[in-house]
Amino acid sequence: MKIAVFCGSSRHCDPRFLEPARELGAEIARRGHVLVYGGGRTGLMGAVADAALAENGRVEGVILRKFIVDDVHHLALDELHAVDEMRARKAAMDARAQAFIALPGGYGTLEELTEILSFRKLGLHHRMLVLLDTDGFYDGLTAQIERAVAEHFDSAKSLDYFRVACEARSAVDLCEASIRD
Repeated sequence: MKIAVFCGSSRHCDPRFLEPARELGAEIARRGHVLVYGGGRTGLMGAVADAALAENGRVEGVILRKFIVDDVHHLALDELHAVDEMRARKAAMDARAQAFIALPGGYGTLEELTEILSFRKLGLHHRMLVLLDTDGFYDGLTAQIERAVAEHFDSAKSLDYFRVACEARSAVDLCEASIRD
C-alpha cells in the first residue's frame, strides 16, 4: 500500500514532534508499505523519510521545483517527482496514495488534509485520512469539525472521513483496515 504522509518541514518545530514522525516512517517501512510525502529533508518531512529509509523502506517524494532550487529536497529517495505548483503537487500525492496520514504541520499540511476531506465529502474518493495526534495537536481541528457538524455545515457522516490515532502503529493499522473494508 502507498501511504501519503502530510507534515511540516519547519526546522524550528518543537523536537517532541520529531520522534512520532520517525516512528511513523519506520512503521510504514517495516510493514512493507511505500511512503509518499512532500520530498523535503527538513523538519518532520525529513524525519519520516529518514526513518523509512533506515528500515529499507521505499520512499517517493513529490516536491516543488522551487524547493529543489532552494536545496531542501531529500537526496536519498527512491523516487523524487518535481512539479511546478502546489495544486500539481497535491494531485500527484493524491494519485499515488491509497490512504493518508497527517502529522503536525502548518498551513501546507492543513491545506493538504482539508482538501482530502473535501474531496471525500464530494465523493471523489473513499480513502481514509488518519490524524496522528501528537500531544493533542489536532484537538482544535477535530473540535472545529465537530462544531461544523453540530451547526449543520456538514453531516454527521463527515466524521467518518477521518480517524484520530495517538501512535504510529495505530495510524498504520487504521490505514490497513480501511483498505480491507
